[in-house]
Amino acid sequence: MSARLSRIFDWEKLAREARFQPATMAALCPISLRQLERFFEKEFNQTPSNWTRELKCRIARRLIELGWSNKAVVAELNFANQSHFCHEFKRVYGTSPQAFGPLYQGGHQLRYSSTPSRSSVRMPIRSAGLR
Repeated sequence: MSARLSRIFDWEKLAREARFQPATMAALCPISLRQLERFFEKEFNQTPSNWTRELKCRIARRLIELGWSNKAVVAELNFANQSHFCHEFKRVYGTSPQAFGPLYQGGHQLRYSSTPSRSSVRMPIRSAGLR
C-alpha cells in the first residue's frame, strides 16, 4: 500500500479539510480515488464514503449533545439539507438526531411551555375545598 497513506495519522482532520468528499481526500494525499478506496478497504474494512458518513454522524452527535441545532449541524458539516442529515443520522444510529439533544433525558423529551399544565399546578388544600 502507498507509503503516503501510511504516514497519515489524523484521517478526521483530512476528511474535514476535504469537506468529507472522498475524491477530494484522495487529491489531497495525492493519490487516485481508487487507491484510496483500496487503502480504506484494507485498513478500515469499509469504503471511504461509508467511513466519512459515519464520521460526519459521530461529529454531528457530539455537536447535538452540546446543544447545537440541526440547522447549525447541517451548515457546519456540509449536509445537503436537514432532511438529508436526519436520514443519514438515522441510518447510522437507528434514531433521530433529537434523541441525543440536551433536553432529552431518560427516553422522554422535556417540554417547556410558558403556562404550567394542570398536573403541575399545586393548589393549597384549603382553596381546593378539601379540609
